[in-house]
Order: sequence, then structure tokens, then C-alpha cells
Amino acid sequence: MSWEFMESFAVAAGHRLTAQAAEQILNQGGNAYDAIIAALLMSFVSEPLLSSPGGGGFLLVAGPEQAPKLLDFFSNTPRVDSQHLQQEDWDFYPISGDFGDKAQEFHIGRAAAAVPGVVAGIYKAHERLATMPLSQLAQPAIQAANQGIEVNRQQAFVANILTPVIRATTEAHHLYRGLIKDTVWKNKQLADFLDTLSTSDADWFYRHDLSARMYASEDCLLQAADFADYECVIREPLTVQCGDYQVLTNPAPSTGGLLIAEQLKHCQKQPSAQPVFDAMLAMERKKQQLLNTVSRGTTHMSVADAHGNLAALTLSNGEGNGHVVPDCGFMMNNFLGESDINHEGFFNWSAGKRMRSMMAPTLIHHPDHLFALGSGGSNRIKTAIFQVAHHLIYENSLLKTAVERPRMHFENSHLDLEPGFSEADMTHFKAHVDVTQWQNHNLYFGGVNAVQTGSTVTAVGDFRRHGCGLVGLQARD
Repeated sequence: MSWEFMESFAVAAGHRLTAQAAEQILNQGGNAYDAIIAALLMSFVSEPLLSSPGGGGFLLVAGPEQAPKLLDFFSNTPRVDSQHLQQEDWDFYPISGDFGDKAQEFHIGRAAAAVPGVVAGIYKAHERLATMPLSQLAQPAIQAANQGIEVNRQQAFVANILTPVIRATTEAHHLYRGLIKDTVWKNKQLADFLDTLSTSDADWFYRHDLSARMYASEDCLLQAADFADYECVIREPLTVQCGDYQVLTNPAPSTGGLLIAEQLKHCQKQPSAQPVFDAMLAMERKKQQLLNTVSRGTTHMSVADAHGNLAALTLSNGEGNGHVVPDCGFMMNNFLGESDINHEGFFNWSAGKRMRSMMAPTLIHHPDHLFALGSGGSNRIKTAIFQVAHHLIYENSLLKTAVERPRMHFENSHLDLEPGFSEADMTHFKAHVDVTQWQNHNLYFGGVNAVQTGSTVTAVGDFRRHGCGLVGLQARD
């Protein structure tokens, strides 16, 4: 094959190794979809308390030969009728995660796990989009899990926040206790799991003995049929036009994309943060009608390749339910234990239904440039992505500026602010709501990892979550 010229690619993710896995695949001739799968697999290793085969997520893709599509591999509720269950009869209990300036309560235990969808998403994405063998895409993650990764400050901080989860069981404590800054953390069981995953199919995970390890306990609400019936669903993205910019994001049944789109519609050009706050205020009142939903322990990765393909992928494991899947090196999700994702209350779900989420991988199209972005950060996802999109669309900000500008989050009549807002903006905010001024930028306000291609190619990993952005040259035939 002869290469006529080189063009740039861009990768942004929540960890350097996650981004480098995508970069490696692009350098081997893969497309953006190959690269995003490799990054996803690596995130299990490099971001183990945010990303897991036991969780769920969404992938939004588009390209010159790929119509925009959203792959929904978020979790399903159990098929069992919750109306006949009593919460206190099950392994299901509250713990608290401490962010420093704010704490959040969530529930863990075997009965907090919903049906994991990530593995189905991997197989569907590979079947529909990839050009390289899955075994090749998994090699960076397998190697990293076997050799070990050096734990950075962000990983250690997340482990500290989730100490109650890590200490919930002997198995979890044994697996994750090594997540201490500047130490090397290995996960050989996960390496073996990924090796088998890369040469198997969905039946291996959802219909054979492996799934039984995830539901075998009498304290777990999941059963064989929950796994056997699970499918990754392909949806049409939600689309909103903002002048010359077309925004594509996560559609119903999830609500994050809808709330972002509605906030953008409320905005206009104005040299202050006031229209951003006003849009949040309007949407906070409306969101109760839209069944606000959330996934807390979340990460995001974005890829743009030299062929014009874009991929934005957000995934979550909640906080994990405290129970490690035997011999597999990962923890199951605790989606049934997150209050905001169970809008009608705990143990009150509709049986066997796709759960809603605030996760919202997003693409922004403009005649001169394209963006892929998304964020982790619980119910702050909708405000983090909205603010970055607002800076890009209404203020013509550079991508780096848009990601690094100070953020706010409004919820339950209370506004949290990072440092850096003007006195005029502060006066406007305080005239309407109670305000808490944080002392530092914090992962609480999300982690937007974004790439840009077109007239300018750039990648930005959010410093709030120790993100990594990489740009390089890729051969085009």
C-alpha cells in the first residue's frame, strides 16, 4: 500500500495510558472506532474505579462514510418485580464519598448491581465499526494490566473518595488497596479476562458460566435471563442547531443530552457568565419533568482520525458495588444504588428496562471544524458539557480555553462555583440563589475530554481529572 500524505489525529481521555492506547492503534493504521475500543479496554486498567466491564455507557460516532449513530450499552434493570421486594432484606446499604468541599451518599452491595452492558457495547462497536481484530485492539490493555501501571495523583484521589467501597469486602480491598500515588498497581486477573474477551463473543459473557459469577449469590437481584436478554441498542442521535453549529448528543431514554440541548437553546452571545447561569436556572426547573438521572463514577474519551471519523464514548461503573467478580479483576456497578438514577426511589424500578443516564457523548459540527467531547461527573455532566459547548459556539473560544474556564453547577436552588468568576457575575448569581465558592478547581465539576479536527486539530484532557490530550500524524491512503 502506498501512502500519499499524512494528516493529523487527535485523542483525549481521562488518563495518559488510555489516550496512548488509542494513539498506538491509530499509528498501526486503525480508524477512530478501532482507537476508541482500544482506549475503552485500556480504561479498565488505567481508570479502574471509574471504568469497568461491569458497568455501562454510550458511544456516539460519525464520519464521511458513517452516518451519526449512538450505541447505547447502558444497564438494564433486573427482570424481577421490585414491588415484592423489601430493601432491608438485601445486601444494599448506604455509604458516603467525600469530595473535600462536598460529600455524596450512595448505596452499594450485591443488590445494587444492574445488568452490565459494556461488554455488549464492545462487541457491537467492533462488529459494526472496526477494521482491526479485537485481539489486536486489546493488546495495549492486556500488557498494561500484566506489567502494572504507576498510580498517579488522580487515581489515588478517586481511591480515597471511594474508600468505603474499596473496604466493603475483602476481595475489593485486596484488589484496589494498591492504588496509592507513585506505586505500581497490577491486575493479572483483568489481563486474563481481557485476553479471553478479545477472542470470544457476547455469548461468552452473557450466556455461559462467566455470567453466573456475576449473579450466583443469593443476595444479587440479577438472574441468567437478565444477561441472556441484554442487547446493545443503536439509536439516532438527538440533534439541535445553534447558528452554524449542529450539536449531536445522547437521545432518549437518557436525559443528559436533552438537558444540554435545551440549555444551549436558552443561550445567546453575551460577554459574561450570566447567560450560562440563567440557562442552568431555567433547566433546573424543567429537569424534574424530565426525570433527572445520573451516573457518578464516570470517564470519557474522544478520538478524531485523519479520515474525518469522530468517536465520543462515555462510560460508568457508578461507584462500584463493593464486590469483585471472582477471577476477573473488576467490580460490578451499583446503578440500582444511585438515588438520582432511580427517580421513583430504590427498589421501585420497571422490570427489565433500559435505565436512564446523564451521560452524554457529544459531537459538534461546523463548516470549518468538528468537535467530539463528553464528560464524567455525575449530574454535573450536563452542566460541564453545556458550558464547554457554550464557550465554543457562542464565544468562539479555543478548545483549551473552553475546557479550562472556571465552571459552575446549579442544583436544588444552590450554585457551586469554581474560582475565577467576575464580581459582576457573582453579584448576579447571589441575587438569585445561594452560592458556595470553592477554593480550587475540582473533579466534582466534571472532566471534559475533547478533540477538534478540521481547520485546526487539537486535543484537550481536562486537568480537573488529570486528563490527557494527544495529537499526531496518521497516514492516509
